[in-house]
Amino acid sequence: KLMNKYFDLALRKWVKQAIVSENGKTVITETGHKAEDDPEEVVKVDLRKSKINDVTVKFNYSIRITTQGEIAGEATEIRDDIPQGLKFVAEDNPDWRVEDGQVVTDKLAGTTLQPGESAEVIIVLKWINSPTNLGVKINFAEISKDHNDYGTPDIDSTPNNNVPGEDDIDDAPVMLTVKTGSQDLKYMLAILVVLTALVGSVSLLKKNLQKNKYN
Repeated sequence: KLMNKYFDLALRKWVKQAIVSENGKTVITETGHKAEDDPEEVVKVDLRKSKINDVTVKFNYSIRITTQGEIAGEATEIRDDIPQGLKFVAEDNPDWRVEDGQVVTDKLAGTTLQPGESAEVIIVLKWINSPTNLGVKINFAEISKDHNDYGTPDIDSTPNNNVPGEDDIDDAPVMLTVKTGSQDLKYMLAILVVLTALVGSVSLLKKNLQKNKYN
């Protein structure tokens, strides 16, 4: 019997990976972030100004749905709000689709979560290359449709109402920056130190060879 049991689905979102590709080489950085991080630290990607047009940056986000109530249920649809500066690429996201101008997935439809159980989906977003498209990008996801066998509404949130603070919506921030001149100077100085040491070693070697030649 239903008695006085309540229904409660919660959503958590976090950045799992930053994926940077340049000159045929891809570097995948695991953020180490977890669903429980609150607030989640901003995931930062530093870009070289001269390579902005040649680099590809993607972010892999995880979205977790958990039944926090006493009634089993499912998130039959999840909506993801793409922030300005990032874009949705269908080929990267076979479980998602664009519908009525919104990006949604029904991958968890039919996955009934018992109290305490969780299930996850992922979404990958791509940075739009531009020297003016920098700074923080905040991506939101929300349960847009839910279901349980009793037709009981969620006790503390309303699907698809886009109200921050409810537990069926969450955000994950990323930030893109260009390396400053001071950083570039540090790299140049480091290279100069190595070259100076190398030249000094070569010079010393030559002197020793000449010395041995006349001894």
